[in-house]
Amino acid sequence: MTDSAVSAPLSESDQALQVLGLGDCLAARPSLESATAHLVQAMLEDYFPAQGEALRTAAFINLTVGTTSAAPASYQIIPLTHRLIDCWLGKAAPDHPLGSYLTLYPGAEAPQMLRLQVAKAEELVSEWAPALLQTYMQSLVDFWSSPALSGQKLSDVWRSPLAQGVSPWQQLSDFIATQLRKASTALTGDELDTVHGVLDFPDFKARSQALGNDCTKARITLVRIPGNAPLYQQALVLTRQVGQRQIVLLYTLLGGIKSFDSIKVLEADLGQTLSDSDPDPENYSADDHVFDALTATLLTRQLENIRTLNAGDYCDRAALDRHLYELTGPQVLVGAFSSAHEETLRQLHDLLPDWLQQASAVDRATYGRYVSRLSEVHRFHFGEAFLASIPSIFEFAQQELAKSLLKLDPKAKDVVVDRIRVTLTQSDSSPWEMADPGFTAQDLRTQSSTRSYVEMALLNVDAFPLSATAQVHYDQQAAGEEQTPPSWMTYERLRAAVSDANVGATYPALLKQKLQRNTTERYRQHSLFTHYLQVLLPMLALELRLTQRLTECARLYVTAVMSMDTHVLVLSGLSIVVRPLALLAHPGAAADPVLNHFVIGPRMVDRGPQVLLRPGATEPLLEFASLAHLLAAIQVEGELQQSVLAGLDDYSRKIYDQGGFLEPHLTRIILSTWDLPEIPEPPTLDTTVLSGTVVEALFAASVETLIRHAEAISVSNAEARRKLLTDLGWALFSLLIPWAPGALAGVGLIVQLLPSLKALTDPNTQRPWAAFADVLLNLAAVLVYHRRLSPEPLATAGAGAAIVKPSVDGDGGLRAFIWTRGGRDFSASELERLDRFKLATTAPADMLPAEGEWRGLYQYGGLFYAHIHGDWFHVSRTLEGVRIVDIRHPASLGPWLIRDTSGSWQLDRGPRLLGGAGELSLRSRKRLNTLKYQARQLLDSLPGRLDRSEKLLRIAHGPADVEDRLINDAQLFSDLSAKLQELAHGLDEYPKELVDKLDAGAKLLRAQGTRLRIERVKIDPPTIIGVSYLRSKQQIRIRSLGPRKDISGGKGRDFLKEYEISDLQRTPLWYAHFHYSSLDAADNNYTAAHLKTPRQRFQGINYQRAQEQSNQSVDAILRARIDATSASELFLSPTSW
Repeated sequence: MTDSAVSAPLSESDQALQVLGLGDCLAARPSLESATAHLVQAMLEDYFPAQGEALRTAAFINLTVGTTSAAPASYQIIPLTHRLIDCWLGKAAPDHPLGSYLTLYPGAEAPQMLRLQVAKAEELVSEWAPALLQTYMQSLVDFWSSPALSGQKLSDVWRSPLAQGVSPWQQLSDFIATQLRKASTALTGDELDTVHGVLDFPDFKARSQALGNDCTKARITLVRIPGNAPLYQQALVLTRQVGQRQIVLLYTLLGGIKSFDSIKVLEADLGQTLSDSDPDPENYSADDHVFDALTATLLTRQLENIRTLNAGDYCDRAALDRHLYELTGPQVLVGAFSSAHEETLRQLHDLLPDWLQQASAVDRATYGRYVSRLSEVHRFHFGEAFLASIPSIFEFAQQELAKSLLKLDPKAKDVVVDRIRVTLTQSDSSPWEMADPGFTAQDLRTQSSTRSYVEMALLNVDAFPLSATAQVHYDQQAAGEEQTPPSWMTYERLRAAVSDANVGATYPALLKQKLQRNTTERYRQHSLFTHYLQVLLPMLALELRLTQRLTECARLYVTAVMSMDTHVLVLSGLSIVVRPLALLAHPGAAADPVLNHFVIGPRMVDRGPQVLLRPGATEPLLEFASLAHLLAAIQVEGELQQSVLAGLDDYSRKIYDQGGFLEPHLTRIILSTWDLPEIPEPPTLDTTVLSGTVVEALFAASVETLIRHAEAISVSNAEARRKLLTDLGWALFSLLIPWAPGALAGVGLIVQLLPSLKALTDPNTQRPWAAFADVLLNLAAVLVYHRRLSPEPLATAGAGAAIVKPSVDGDGGLRAFIWTRGGRDFSASELERLDRFKLATTAPADMLPAEGEWRGLYQYGGLFYAHIHGDWFHVSRTLEGVRIVDIRHPASLGPWLIRDTSGSWQLDRGPRLLGGAGELSLRSRKRLNTLKYQARQLLDSLPGRLDRSEKLLRIAHGPADVEDRLINDAQLFSDLSAKLQELAHGLDEYPKELVDKLDAGAKLLRAQGTRLRIERVKIDPPTIIGVSYLRSKQQIRIRSLGPRKDISGGKGRDFLKEYEISDLQRTPLWYAHFHYSSLDAADNNYTAAHLKTPRQRFQGINYQRAQEQSNQSVDAILRARIDATSASELFLSPTSW
């Protein structure tokens, strides 16, 4: 490698920022359960098409009946998401007791039954479980190509107007380019120009057109990181020929830019050959948009890693979910850190408690983002925290005592107050003993105690009794060594200095000045308070949830009110509010507020959880099922009750102290000695909602608490003062002073880790606050970067998150098709590739618009066309969707199409998960399963359709109507069969049995239609259409019944030629009568031709006249007219018989 001056490595903090930035981008990626919920919907929506997304919550309700009649029945909820994952893991189906059922509302008090048998649901689970990983990969692909939520909380590296509403794929592509640009700032000359060539023209064709054939060439490759575990980084190799010199640069997200003398030197360093003669998905020249291509390769690596998973490597759902989350996290995208940085991260990892190490990957990442945000706040405020510029009461006492001592004696100029100790010896004998006449000096008992002068000063002059014998000590700087106190340092002078300093009065005055009256200082302290609290409180809530001291719902409430800082919130359909805790002594009473106590929860007072927030308490967050449960807890003597009492003012405290939470101590007027006072009802909680912002209320209340606490010191007895001062110094703001001394240990994880974290900072740094922020940043990276930081290789893929090189053995695994991405114009290379598929001529003028699911396409001569942006393309329809093709070169396939909301087809510019050889993508599988379901439903309807057709025989409008209805039914079978044949052709899962059954069903329906039409024709009065139909179906015989006969009574005016129409058994159905005006008239020169029934064969006009003359009702005689064409084809031509 060349001189390191031309390289641009990344610092550890920059590497951590890279990981955290990627972690924020990937924070919304799907979990296994959320992806499986989509699989549940796909599995059930054919059965319940109207339910939509509600199907995702479907679950089994397994009923359990009590062992005795008195024992109540109970039920177990088994979500279908869990069943599908367990089935994929190879776990047997659970027993479903009699009465168990499926529901969409497992959380309801009485879950409603879904009309699908449990056995059928288990059958579907077995059928769909193999698609679990495909479903997860599809969800991952959808995530990568979907626009990011504008409200997503991103770190500064992602926070920009351009990042709103764009997909993670576009964000990552832009992120890689931005980081390469930042890394290149350390380069100069030809190396810098080499990088800028790619940054300015990411597409190779555009780059070569602008800069010439010697422009920078980009290659994507996978670099192995030295070490025990097989770890890899995705890398970008940039090469450029400048005269006789070859510029070779290697860029990785975590490694920055490294320069090499030649490709051969780089190949030797990498231990692999970079050649275009044998490219693969992990090593190829990027001719398209290089940053999009690199991003696509990273996504493909994720999919390849997932594809290799085996169910046998995981013991339960949690293990599989954890591994999938790790495989799709930043570690796959960025690879491994340097060995030195790995060691730093390993030290930080070892500091984490078990509850955090064993937390889910999602929870660890969330906690890591809080730590990252804490690092940002710490860096932004240059290491200052709330109250940092205000001395603690101990520091203040030291300063004031030093001033008072100097005022009393100039010799006290250099005294160190905290090195002064005082030993007091006092009598321990009682006054009654000493008053005894026999009491002697030998009987006197004494007690000695040695205490810090500052500590005694906090208790004011009460700690300096005049009756005691005192000895003053003054320690040298070296611990344990004592020197003789100076002569001026007498007990009386020390006592006088305490009285002069009067810390109990002057310290509250300082607090009021700094936190209330001085607007500039108040604003600064408010900013510090707010920024830290908005990170630390949600962080503590997550910690309490992970240690099972808060529920997830309660944590979300706390996080919401702190992060969004508004009193109008809706979570899970409930309006969440903040209430200052206050008591009502009786109905209609004014509320008695409890200082610095707030309740977070649903606006509906009977709903929960309700979270009590006490910023300075040992337990700052406590959860209760409802406000009633909170009040009940306050009414029980203990720490919570004392905390509430301490927050009340002096007047209110008398009402509730000494049992007043059950029976308030109210003033009552008795008008008669015979009247008995009524026993008051217990107090209630005020439900008034906070009107301002949460952080403002918390700041004001915390400041007031601090001042009130300090003021109480001057009016308390010695013992109480000592406790108040101790509380004031440490406990009150334990949450808000994360960098405070060890007395805060136990409050929160960060505080507990403080000494260890500070030990990892550089002691010689000129900016210790920045160094400590870097340590926090690395700690956050450990939590977000989930790969196990252990030196030994991992045994199995399921045991951890080792990032292995994906196999590309072509064994039919799933692949992602990526043509281009949205959010930018087509590159020159993409336009060139698309031009190859455009039709040279306009489409045929007589093409027809397609209908149904292919609406928006056009059809002509068995081919389909799409009209996109003014150009025509041939398209192919598959289970996967619609794709541009070149019918002259079937192996040449173009981009996929997608239909927009207006019904027009457009290029699908996002990644698309496809099935490999013999496999189906989830989209194709869903489509095929839907078609199969429709086929089974159609086949199940066949008996009913046949039965209904028998009823149609007599109620249909006519014979043709009977057959048409069955032909329409048969067409449903034929169309579905044809669709299955077309879309599933060549698949391993080709549904031959279903196709054959559909074809057989269509044939049976058509045959039934023909049979019923024939029957109906025979039943109905004769028509020439019916005769023609039966003749076409070879169901009748027609024969002449001899020569013409004169039927005009010998007048020679009407000659009849008769034909018999009989069935195949020669049973006459009808007769055809042709009338002629003469015996020798031509056959086609008849005067009338009609059909008659056998019953009316010999009935004519004379018969009707006879009925009329005999006063009988005249029967209508059916004479169905025979048209000339039918006469010629059916009767007059002997060949037609």
